[in-house]
Amino acid sequence: MVFSHAVQQQFGLGYAPDDRAALRTHLSEKKVTVEQMAEAGLLIAGDDVPVAYDRFRDRVMFPIKDGRGRVIAFGGRALRPDVPAKYLNSPETPLFHKGDVLYNFDTARAAAHEKGEVIAVEGYVDVIAMVRAGLPHAVAPLGTALTENQLILLWKTVPEPTLCFDGDSAGLKAAYRALDLALPLLKAGYSLKFAFLPEGQDPDDLLKAEGPEAVRQVVKAAEPMAAVLWRRALSENDRATPERRAAFERDLRNLINQIGEDVVKKHYQADLQNRLSNLFGQTASVRQFGAGKGARTPYLKFGQKPWRCRFRSHTPSNPWPASLSKWPGRNAVHG
Repeated sequence: MVFSHAVQQQFGLGYAPDDRAALRTHLSEKKVTVEQMAEAGLLIAGDDVPVAYDRFRDRVMFPIKDGRGRVIAFGGRALRPDVPAKYLNSPETPLFHKGDVLYNFDTARAAAHEKGEVIAVEGYVDVIAMVRAGLPHAVAPLGTALTENQLILLWKTVPEPTLCFDGDSAGLKAAYRALDLALPLLKAGYSLKFAFLPEGQDPDDLLKAEGPEAVRQVVKAAEPMAAVLWRRALSENDRATPERRAAFERDLRNLINQIGEDVVKKHYQADLQNRLSNLFGQTASVRQFGAGKGARTPYLKFGQKPWRCRFRSHTPSNPWPASLSKWPGRNAVHG
């Protein structure tokens, strides 16, 4: 992981030396007490710790700022692969509540208002990659799943934030958690869009491999929340029997019933009914008489013998838009 000098300056990146007392000694010289350092989360101290020591050691340091641009915490990325925690954040302090803060929000907010868009990615380095790709309105939660307060902060910025996830199983699970979090909170005019990176790539990987335009195209291809909800259900459910199809429909309806605002719920129910009609309305004829373009459904005139039946031309429409056919979770099963 290498950051240019310009990136280091732009994001205020630094380095915590591999020394248990480097920061404590430095701040002591500036008349900061050990108690103040511990309260700010910079030292690990306590009755069971004989000598307080630096929390961050041998890590690249990312300053975390509040909405007014004041540093309130830090995130540190380990430089050695054998360190138990790859990323380490400041603990909860009187100044810092990580579930209420988004990384880079202080600088992304102005660009988000200007563009009418904000992009939430998964981590610090992802934000930096997005900014380098020409998307300065990128933010990230702080090493945890998106929280309700962070989601509300995004909605206060724009009505339909874009959540961008890695295209692997972990990224899909994170997307599903965000979807489940948002569903009961939906209101008229407020929703989410979901963007998925190519499988096995994060924004920095894609930026290095294919350049800024490829990153921007991923964001541009973001999908509505209803589409992701539907495809998750398709990928996680077996619909081989009538009973299983009934369970599939029941579970989807129960999920949509979690939506708190009635008018939004009504339109999700209508959207679901259309999707179910497209899926189940064609399934029987396709399974019985053959699938594919030009498949024909037999029908009989009244009194006509079965072996003299005629055929009505029938071409089933595909419930999957062509643009979604490569979605990474379509035929996979995720927990």
